Amino acid sequence: MTNGKIDYAERQALNMFDKWNDCTGVIPKHCGYYAEAQACIIDAVHIGIQMALLGEIRYDEDGNVNKEGKIY
Repeated sequence: MTNGKIDYAERQALNMFDKWNDCTGVIPKHCGYYAEAQACIIDAVHIGIQMALLGEIRYDEDGNVNKEGKIY
């Protein structure tokens, strides 16, 4: 999977989150919670990609989802 496709998947997931959040107003934009929610969504995209392509989730040394290099 190319970086362009991964970036596209991330953007689509964030767009869907924004669409939902704009409707509900649950998380105010430009606050820490909003940024944290976006980070969780990006991690979820990478978890899905890794499971689909590798059958496993790769983590970095800090226990975060590995997005290094982003090409799987």
